[in-house]
Amino acid sequence: MNRFLQIALIFAAILLGTMAKAQVYNYEDGEEPLPPDSIKGLYVGLNLGFYFANKNTARIYNGYGYERDGAIISTFAQSWLNRAISGPPNGSFQSEDRTSEAMRAAPGEWIFAESDMPGEMTYRPSFMFGGHLRYMFNSDFGVFTEINGTFPVTVGQFTIQRVAPSPDPTQNQRLEQFQIRGEEQRLFINLGLHRVLGRKAVEKSGKPTIILPYFDLGATVTFAKFEENVIDMGEYVVNFNRIVDLTQFYTQQGQFVESANLLTGMGFGGFGSIGGQITLGRKFTIDIGYVANFQQVKLGDIKETGIQHQFVLKAIYM
Repeated sequence: MNRFLQIALIFAAILLGTMAKAQVYNYEDGEEPLPPDSIKGLYVGLNLGFYFANKNTARIYNGYGYERDGAIISTFAQSWLNRAISGPPNGSFQSEDRTSEAMRAAPGEWIFAESDMPGEMTYRPSFMFGGHLRYMFNSDFGVFTEINGTFPVTVGQFTIQRVAPSPDPTQNQRLEQFQIRGEEQRLFINLGLHRVLGRKAVEKSGKPTIILPYFDLGATVTFAKFEENVIDMGEYVVNFNRIVDLTQFYTQQGQFVESANLLTGMGFGGFGSIGGQITLGRKFTIDIGYVANFQQVKLGDIKETGIQHQFVLKAIYM
């Protein structure tokens, strides 16, 4: 939430800074960028911003994994993370040796239990980019479509217990922490209405219409793809790869068997946006705003719907 507020303040500062710069024109000398009083036509643009995915689907990266048909694995013994950490019968001898090296302990001197699995997973803010196509019927009303993409990442922690006997009894159950990471690809197509507000009132007061509020409303289609799920076994692993791909499966002897089916899904929803439109001439505008996107995200058995937050800057040119 702190990151969310920081980015919101950054976008607010950009908007206020642009407002201040936009009011230095000498209107009596004709230096004002002419407002688009009659700008019917097609516009193209570039979208840049930040995307705040809610945590609803992040649990798919918590180490339990899923079957090839997308069904979530519910048993700890068959979980992807247990297979990557433990030795036979569920894991491989290579997994056991790698974990022993990470723990600086021999097999049998450590255990990995269900209580060591990651807790709640949440996504970090991600950079968002895309393209924008808008048709304006007049200065204040238009329709648009846009395609935006982003790569939300979730990072969590899991533990392994050291159980080797020690003269110091406080060390017998010492926990070591390791990182688990998941990455997802999201592509969303928006179709909506764009409405600029307050132009007549500003013109009536004799002020320039360079900066005006706006709102957008529309529908969205979201395409999601499971990209990766990996763990980092730490700096003490030197004889093996410390980064372990949980979607790769091996026999007890360490021979590769198969890869997981990387899930994809499509969901529907809607969005609403508010912000400020800055006119920089007849053919160029900048929209800076906040978007609340009510998205449905589907990945296998996981089908979640909720609000995803976005802060976006749109540079629109005719």
